Amino acid sequence: MDLNTALQIQVQGYPNRLKSYLVGKEEGQYLIIKAPTMQNPEDFFTKDQELVIRYVYQGRVFGFKSPIMLCIRNSINLIFVKFPKIIEDHNLRTHKRFECSLLARLEVLTRHQNRQLRFQGSIGDLSKGGCKATISLKELEWVKEPLKIQSDVNIFLSLPGIEDELIMQGVVRSMSQDSNALSLGIQFVDLSGKVQTQIEKFIDANKI
Repeated sequence: MDLNTALQIQVQGYPNRLKSYLVGKEEGQYLIIKAPTMQNPEDFFTKDQELVIRYVYQGRVFGFKSPIMLCIRNSINLIFVKFPKIIEDHNLRTHKRFECSLLARLEVLTRHQNRQLRFQGSIGDLSKGGCKATISLKELEWVKEPLKIQSDVNIFLSLPGIEDELIMQGVVRSMSQDSNALSLGIQFVDLSGKVQTQIEKFIDANKI
């Protein structure tokens, strides 16, 4: 999310979505947003109050929930919210997904598209439209530049019963993290008909 990104904010107790924009951030720590123009903001924007924040990037709608850390009420009028651990792409899931647990290799391009980061990971669910990939935090210890929403990804995956290794290109659409691993919601891009057929064959063969 870039500075000056337009935001829509929902806060409990207020009936309408409020307009704001991003004025600053500390990666992994907090976001700073301009306090929306409204009457009696102190009645709604208080410490620990959870906000629902949405924004549009390249024609897609993203959203997350985050609690307020600090409100500055003076001529600046700023709100600090906790940096989100989960950002959802509301246009992501267009295909039904099949739960699985498969080892995979991932190549992720950095934000500046000038360096490939290679990881061992696993695929937790799979469809023709995308997958959920999980990378151990130990794999990420040496990475200085954090992975980003919109990063390009190549996935190398061997499916049981399928002889050839599948190579799938995708884009990171959502991210979440727990104490052990980083999970990536990945949307596939321009899959060949052969790869789509192999994914369908694998899913059909493993349906209960």
